[in-house]
Amino acid sequence: MAVTLIPTVIIFLILAGTLCTYLIRNRNSSMLGWLANFSLLALLVLFVQLISVFNNQTLGIILGLLIALVGAVVFVGLTLSFVFLFWNAIIVWKREGHSLSSSLTLIVGIGVVLADILIFFNPIHAPEPIKLGVMSFLTYVIFYVLLTVWNTITSMLLYHWYFPKKDKDYIIVLGSGLIDGYKVGRLLGNRINTAIDFYHKQLQTTHKRAKLIFSGGQGADEKLPEGKAMQQYAIDHGVPEADTLVEDRSVNTKQNMQFSEQIIRNDGGSDTSKKIFVTNNYHTLRAGILAHQLKIAAYGLGAPTPFYFLPNAVIREYLALFVMHKKFHLTVFILMLALSITLAIGALLVPKP
Repeated sequence: MAVTLIPTVIIFLILAGTLCTYLIRNRNSSMLGWLANFSLLALLVLFVQLISVFNNQTLGIILGLLIALVGAVVFVGLTLSFVFLFWNAIIVWKREGHSLSSSLTLIVGIGVVLADILIFFNPIHAPEPIKLGVMSFLTYVIFYVLLTVWNTITSMLLYHWYFPKKDKDYIIVLGSGLIDGYKVGRLLGNRINTAIDFYHKQLQTTHKRAKLIFSGGQGADEKLPEGKAMQQYAIDHGVPEADTLVEDRSVNTKQNMQFSEQIIRNDGGSDTSKKIFVTNNYHTLRAGILAHQLKIAAYGLGAPTPFYFLPNAVIREYLALFVMHKKFHLTVFILMLALSITLAIGALLVPKP
């Protein structure tokens, strides 16, 4: 009977091996989450098969209880998540203002409430075939969004598990908005502090002196480029000016990467120069994917982010990653819509008994 385990073992080893390969050779990919979660699923299937092969009822009961417990926690958590989302929205509004980017948890919270109403109260009044088609499509969409959110979060967590070698030539620090148009705020300060900390640790460990590139242009409401303000912050915190470079033209993450690479080349560096970039932990995955698309060999080091800010930031990153792969997601949505229409037509054509 052990022969029946072989296919599952092979699938698990392929998935886990591919995941390890990505983590070592190309962690700048959203495939991390898919590979990790499918590896766990294969491991769970293997565990169930082992219980069946050895006919261990005790382990079977324990596994069943664990699955039921996890399922109940997930179901209740998703159903009541709007409470946390609304609470977080209030905190973010108080601290960050009422902009659209600060209202994402509020918008998602409203979406959760509407989804709960659809699932539990089924308020759609229409002929059964139409209701079947609409509810099927909404169910597919909700499941797909939850699945992609889970995989995105898994990818973010795995990406953050990174311990770079102390051999870097350049440390690229990605900019963000300045407070009152000229001051380095807490989020940006955390990025710079993380870069400075790595700079000093590398210097102490390997005696190799890296150059810090502070990347950020000047927004319409800013009195100076972010890169300049970041450089001054680093100098004030003990970094020699000779070990700093400024990139002051970029207005988004893609340009951060492109223009910083130009700065490296102007400084005498090349494709073989060893580098990392530093940004907040929620942002490392998307920045890394952009670096990979631009063929820039650099992984990201994540700086800490205040907890209250994380839900809003993670939602924003999820949406940005969703847009980056919009063609794939649009194809999936079209297939889900086609399946829902097929079900509705089938229900319309099949006579009721």
